Amino acid sequence: MFRRLFGGSKFLKKMNTLMEVYSCSHNAAATYKELVQLAPLLKTEGERALYELNRASLLYDMKDYRKAADIVLEIPSLNPQFDAKCAQLKTKIMDTLI
Repeated sequence: MFRRLFGGSKFLKKMNTLMEVYSCSHNAAATYKELVQLAPLLKTEGERALYELNRASLLYDMKDYRKAADIVLEIPSLNPQFDAKCAQLKTKIMDTLI
């Protein structure tokens, strides 16, 4: 309860800012390096799943489809909305691999 009142997750704040910058710059390689540096801030399974989904998405954008496929297959199921995002990425990756 206090976490929500006093600021929330450092990881989520930094990751959201990073992904906003990426949406303008489209520099996947630099964004991927910055995202990997956020890994020590992960505390919950939900944060880890979101981290892995964004990591797989950036690898997909860098055209490293095999690594992206391996990562996205390891992401645990959390909730229907998150699972739908994972399924969309899986579909994109599988379409490019075929």
